[in-house]
Amino acid sequence: MHNLWTIYKYEIKKLTGKKLLWVTAFLCVAGIVITAFAGVSGTHYVDGEPYESNYEAFQKDQAYRKALSGRYIDEALLRETVEAYGHIPTDAFRYTLTEEYETFARPYSDIRNLICSWTGIGIELSSIQNWEADEAALYEARAQRLESNWQSIPLTETEKEFWRIKESQIDTPLVYYYHEGYENILNCFLTVGVLMLLFVAICLSNLFADEHIRRTDQLVLSSIGGKEPAYWAKILAGVTVSVAAATLMTLMTTGLNLGFYGAEGFGMPFQSCFSTYSYPISIGQACLIAYGVLIVASILAAVFVMVISELFHSGIAALSISTGLIILGNIISIPTQYRVIAQIWDWSPMAYLSTWNVFDSRTLTLFGHCFVSWQVVPVIYILLSIVLAVGGKYIYQRYQISGR
Repeated sequence: MHNLWTIYKYEIKKLTGKKLLWVTAFLCVAGIVITAFAGVSGTHYVDGEPYESNYEAFQKDQAYRKALSGRYIDEALLRETVEAYGHIPTDAFRYTLTEEYETFARPYSDIRNLICSWTGIGIELSSIQNWEADEAALYEARAQRLESNWQSIPLTETEKEFWRIKESQIDTPLVYYYHEGYENILNCFLTVGVLMLLFVAICLSNLFADEHIRRTDQLVLSSIGGKEPAYWAKILAGVTVSVAAATLMTLMTTGLNLGFYGAEGFGMPFQSCFSTYSYPISIGQACLIAYGVLIVASILAAVFVMVISELFHSGIAALSISTGLIILGNIISIPTQYRVIAQIWDWSPMAYLSTWNVFDSRTLTLFGHCFVSWQVVPVIYILLSIVLAVGGKYIYQRYQISGR
């Protein structure tokens, strides 16, 4: 198409030259920084008195977790954990404030949390003290909780068998690694996803609308290249800015967390911190998958906002609709018993960008094969982006012909 590259560069220059884009980018950067370091800021108070800063607590727990790194979650480690908590007096009030907890139990708090998560025992001190350390029983308890979870969603028998096969591919006993950096990257994922969607909605909502509001769209009618290259140049420019923003947010989140918390533990089995997921991946691979999905989602978000802007000839309408969908996606939850509706909603861009949806046990079954969400959703998003972009082109061309 004639002069597409020239128009594309001009559209990029227009977008990146707006103060609104840079103000929004600054606010997104601030949001990412706050989210990354929220866990180590502030102070823990007991009875109104400062007890321990969250940074001091992090340093202590980091040392304890690194001391356990590389160990199997087996009978020996489980017994050590139960014995460590056994040093705490059974009648201790707020046992986490006792010297025995600090000396003996706190170094094993991560393993204790894993035991509670897998077995479903309570968080009370008596629960872990009375729990019988048994490696086989621990892994069997997790298997039973998985089956119960699959039943409640509910999954089909084909899906259950798929997950049983995946579960059998996980080597046990699992190995524990220090993994704070990667866990925090996943904890930031929802916030980064919302910030990305808001950035796209704010910065691209006027890309097409400005042309109509300022009456500059008539110039396209007299241009040599016509309407089509102008449309595709805008679409490509918007997608470029959106993908660049998502990529930079990803790199910043990764850099901050790995730089501060440490990059150890990439290969730790994902099940050690996300016990209800049975796909044999590591926590590092989970981070790559999640943020890869986020970058693909930024393409669909960009195309959607731009097409809405052209459809209504209004940046305010595009911004309002996009922001409203983002809010609805984060506050509305459809019960899982309505399987089809709930799955469509949870896999939609405004609701999907959370770890529990990316690593969803619900699959899409095609020709007898089950595809997990992070395998199929990016493909769907790309196809929808193409359909929306093509549909938007006809809206754009029709308005140019009949709107003046």
